[in-house]
Amino acid sequence: MSKYIVKIHHKGLMVLPAELRKKYGIKEGSEAILIDKHTHIILVPRSRITDLYGFAREHGKVIDEMVREIHEERRVEARS
Repeated sequence: MSKYIVKIHHKGLMVLPAELRKKYGIKEGSEAILIDKHTHIILVPRSRITDLYGFAREHGKVIDEMVREIHEERRVEARS
C-alpha cells in the first residue's frame, strides 16, 4: 500500500498522482465514486459497462441484451 499527499485546490479540485491514474485507468472525464466513512473518504474508480466486457466475455450476448432492454426502458419512460 502506497501513501500519497495531495493538495485540495479551488472548488475542491484534487490532482491524482499520474502513477495512480495510470494504474487504475483513470483518464480525463472518468467518473469515480466517493464513499464517506465518517473518519475518511474512499475514492473508487467507476467502471463503465463496456469496461466489464473483458471480465465476462463469454456472457457478451446476455450483456448486450441487458443494455438493449435498459435503452428501451429509458425510451418508454421518456415518452411518458
